[in-house]
Order: sequence, then C-alpha cells, then structure tokens
Amino acid sequence: MSLDKEKVMPNRAVPTRTSAWILLVFVYYIAAAASFGGFFTKWHFRDNSPFSLPLVLDGTVERPFVYRQLLPATANLLDSVIPQEAKRAFLDKLVERPPFSNPVQRYFPGASDATDPQYALRYFLVYGMTFLSLFAALFVLRAVCIEILGDRVAATLTPVVIAAMMPLILTEGGYFYDMPELLFMALGIWLTLKRRPVALAVVVALATLNKESYLLFVLTLYPFVAMRYSRKWSLLLIGVLLAIAAAVNIALKHRYLGNTGGMMIYRLGEHLRFLLNPINYLRTEINYGVPTTKGFHVIHLLLVGIVVKTGWRRLPPAARQQAWIAAAITTPLFLAFCFDDELRNLSLLMMPFAFLVCATLSSVLLHALSQPCSQDRPIVVPRERDAIATPLDTVEGPWK
Repeated sequence: MSLDKEKVMPNRAVPTRTSAWILLVFVYYIAAAASFGGFFTKWHFRDNSPFSLPLVLDGTVERPFVYRQLLPATANLLDSVIPQEAKRAFLDKLVERPPFSNPVQRYFPGASDATDPQYALRYFLVYGMTFLSLFAALFVLRAVCIEILGDRVAATLTPVVIAAMMPLILTEGGYFYDMPELLFMALGIWLTLKRRPVALAVVVALATLNKESYLLFVLTLYPFVAMRYSRKWSLLLIGVLLAIAAAVNIALKHRYLGNTGGMMIYRLGEHLRFLLNPINYLRTEINYGVPTTKGFHVIHLLLVGIVVKTGWRRLPPAARQQAWIAAAITTPLFLAFCFDDELRNLSLLMMPFAFLVCATLSSVLLHALSQPCSQDRPIVVPRERDAIATPLDTVEGPWK
C-alpha cells in the first residue's frame, strides 16, 4: 500500500527566514547562557586567588596569566572614559540592597571581587564581554562548519553541542579568556576561507592579545590558506600572520618583564605519572549541579573515539590536515608543560573536534533520513488541522 507524499505530509506553515533567525538567536543565547553559567559556577573569575581578575586588571598577576590582556585592557579603557557620575550611579545601585541589587553576588556568592567598589564596574564589563564572546562564537562556529562540511542542519546543531561541553573541558581551571579564544579560532578559519586577509590580520593581533598561544594556532591555518591561495602566497600570508602574532607576544612579554612567574612550568614527569595511573581515568566532578565524568575519563575517551571513527572520513582533506598539525603541536606541549587532566590546554584541537562533531551529526541525520517507513506500522494520515512536522527539504531560514 502506498500513499501520495503530499497526502501523507500535506503542506504546512513554515517559519519565514526572519522568524527562523529569531528562533536560532534565542536557542543559541540559551545555549551560551547555560554554558557560561556552568563555567562561572565552577570558577568565577578566580576570585581571591593568585590568578584573580583584579590582579590582571592591575597588571600585577604573575606570568603567563598577565599576558591575557584583551578583555582586561578593554575594561580598563572603558572604565577610563565612562563619566564619573555614571560609575557612581552604578556602584550605588549595586550596594542598594545586597545581595539582590548585585546580580553576580546574588547568584554566585563566591564571586566576591564583583562587590569590590574599586573593581566592580570592570568586573561586570569583563563578565559581559566573556559571555558575548561565547554567544558570538556559536554563530561563527556554525558558519565555519557550513563552509567546511556544507550540511546546514548539522552545522546549526554543532555549536549547541560544543557549548554544552565547554564546562567539562574547563576541568582544573577556567578563565575569562577561554571564551574569546574559541571565538577567535573560529573567526580565523572563517576569514581564511572567505579570503579576507586584512580582517584576518586584525583578528590575529587581537587573538594574541587575548592569549599568546594563538601564534601556534596560526600554524594550523595553513591547510585552509592553501585552499584559497597559491603555495607562494600561502606561505607569505602565514609568515605575515606569524610576524604579527610574534610582535604582539614580544610587546606583552617586554611590558610585563618584571612580573613574577614564567612562561611555562616543566611538568613532564608528573604528568606522565598521572596519565599512567588507571584510577585517573575514572575521576568525576560537578557540572551543571550534578556529578559528571571528568577530564580523560574512560567514557570521554570512548565518546571521542566514536566521533573520530564516524566523522573523520567525512572531513575534507584540509580539515584533516589541520587536525594533524594541531595534534603535532599540542601533544608534546601538553605532556611537558600542562597540568593533569586540564583539557582546556588542548584548545588547538577544539576546531578539529567541532568539525568531527558536525561530520558525525551529518552522518546520523543522513542515515535517519534515508531509512524507509516501516511496513509493519500503519500510516496515519492526519486531519487537516492536526500539527505535523515539516520535511527538512522544505524548511526555510538559517538551517536551509
């Protein structure tokens, strides 16, 4: 028995392109809010610690944390141009009826630096810029996935997955510059694929001011640059971008030469002992208010294996090459200098992982759409006024 497709699935109203974008913005806002809340609940801005935001704002925190100056410097600049009357009104409002008048203090009692009159305004500015960086990163990440894999539905879902996982990646530490880092990595690839070298150069400078390791990320851009330019121009562009990142790095290191600390701490022996202990692959922590697996937990390794197995072959050659370059740079540095289980230090692999997630989602969706209707189930034809899902091939908006 067969029925005409239009009779089984009659035409139904679908959202306009504008309506679809409104829905997407709202969903991404909620996803970013949940992710940011998960991060901030765990780490705040490292209040009352040797890595606290006030120390970064003053430029007195130890190296290398003092090098992450993009958001603190922006907050200091905004603070210097905001009229004193406006600042006074803001501070008066915060202390009007504590903790209810201070939203950060009310919902995150551990964020004590948000109540310090000397830093409160700048604390809120960094708070807002950090969230907006993550929110914007979801849209850029979606755009990059569309460029790389072409599946708009999978590309639209991928940022939600990445946002949900962010707090789990911030295991042994989390900082305000982790969200802009994701934004700048996605922007770097997108601008490369769109042939916008001037904007890319600006992003490299800002991204390196946010975190000095962006210089290493520039090296991973080469496969995408080679997709758009000749070998000669590709090498030239990468060379210019590296020079810009190096210049920002040198300027920052010279500016804070007198600070305590160093660029890196050698930890190869301790890290290898940690990784060789089987118990460390069963650790848990609290995320989103409930127990979750942590770091290199065996379940995480299994999930990554599934994603790699499913998505790797669907990646274009440039994306696979970028993953290999990122892994070659990150692995020895992570083993030698990073803290146990601190997945955020594998950030160069974040974009390859996002592409693998997108490729996996695309494979799952294609498989689901290719399945024929079961002959064992009766086909129910809905009444004219019944709601029914619209076929994917007729949906308009950002996922079309």
